[in-house]
Amino acid sequence: MRVFAGRWIFLISWGVLLVALLNAGAGFWALKRLERKARTPIRGHFLSHLIQPAFTLRNPSLAWKERLQVLSGTVWVHYDPLSLIFGQKFRVQIGGEDLTVRFVNEWAESQGLGEVRLDRIQADFAFSDQEDPEIFSLHVDSPELQFHFSEKSGNLVKGVLPATEN
Repeated sequence: MRVFAGRWIFLISWGVLLVALLNAGAGFWALKRLERKARTPIRGHFLSHLIQPAFTLRNPSLAWKERLQVLSGTVWVHYDPLSLIFGQKFRVQIGGEDLTVRFVNEWAESQGLGEVRLDRIQADFAFSDQEDPEIFSLHVDSPELQFHFSEKSGNLVKGVLPATEN
């Protein structure tokens, strides 16, 4: 009976290890696909989740279209594994906490802000090969900047964009 239980524990351990390795590989693939779709390198300390199709980046660093730079904080990315493999659209949800963001060029001038500390950010969107990303929702909370944007019906996007300074 002991040998039988030992074999099951061994098989279950190998199964969990295999799932964790496959998930880490899929997460790294999702990160590389996200870099390609956003057309910018994304750096940070990559931490794969054990079972969920998600990963975390600690102290991320990226510069997007010479408008925005993320300098520090924690970002988590939850992706749809089926859209990663089979879909024309790659669906991701991104969240972040305690991010330091620097606005560059015209965005810095339009917001009147240089470097901003974002308490929280949440975004839900899909990348396509032929089109610009489809944004389902984007929420930014900070003492300096409030931004809320969400899809209400069909492809019509309605939102509130109050940018306030304290």
